[in-house]
Amino acid sequence: MSGSKSKGRMRRVARFAVGGVTGLLAVVATATGIQWYWSAIVFSAAIVIMLGRRRIFRAGVTRRPDELVCRYIPWFESNALFGFVLLPLIGISALAAGNAPDNPTWVRYVGLALLIVTPVIMFSVVSMWRRCILVFSPSALTIRTAAPKDLLTEVPRHRVRTITPKIVPNGVSGESLQVEIVYETSDSNPDTKTVLLGLQLTVQPSNLLDALVAWKDATGDNPDELLDRIEGILHGRSSAVV
Repeated sequence: MSGSKSKGRMRRVARFAVGGVTGLLAVVATATGIQWYWSAIVFSAAIVIMLGRRRIFRAGVTRRPDELVCRYIPWFESNALFGFVLLPLIGISALAAGNAPDNPTWVRYVGLALLIVTPVIMFSVVSMWRRCILVFSPSALTIRTAAPKDLLTEVPRHRVRTITPKIVPNGVSGESLQVEIVYETSDSNPDTKTVLLGLQLTVQPSNLLDALVAWKDATGDNPDELLDRIEGILHGRSSAVV
């Protein structure tokens, strides 16, 4: 565990160093009179490098008297910053660069492609923000994903069969950790349904996994103490092991 943390720290340092140098180059290039669109592209690239893969600035967790609510909060995530700000900025800059004389025309098409993709990403982000929710109560989970036909579903603890980690392909960053929940659809029906949670909630996936496992195993805990503990795990302030 300590080795993986050390490697992660080294990667962050290297990422910030490369991003900082790239940002400095953008500042120097701007000072020397380079066209604004090249400066904007290089500066945006510097921010993307420093942010790296999905980065959560703050957990999207709200405490209510008798439950915890997890949501997807775009302004708490680096991916949304990229989709709403940096991607259209790079697209506009590339379009301007491609229309300028002495620049290759393919840059214009890159800019157009990015601007075409931007509304799709924005729609996806807004859909997750409006729909995705996971509610912890002492005895049940309430879940709804971004799927258009997915309804708000309450799952009592006794119907949850398994909660396991799952690595799934991610078009943005290669692979990502998700949490797979398998539960029985009703008390009288042995059929099961599987839900994947992770990217659709603004919570570190490892913390989400630990919180769900702790909730499933805590059959005799005091309700308030259980929610306190789950909240701490979701925010990364405490461990799932007691």
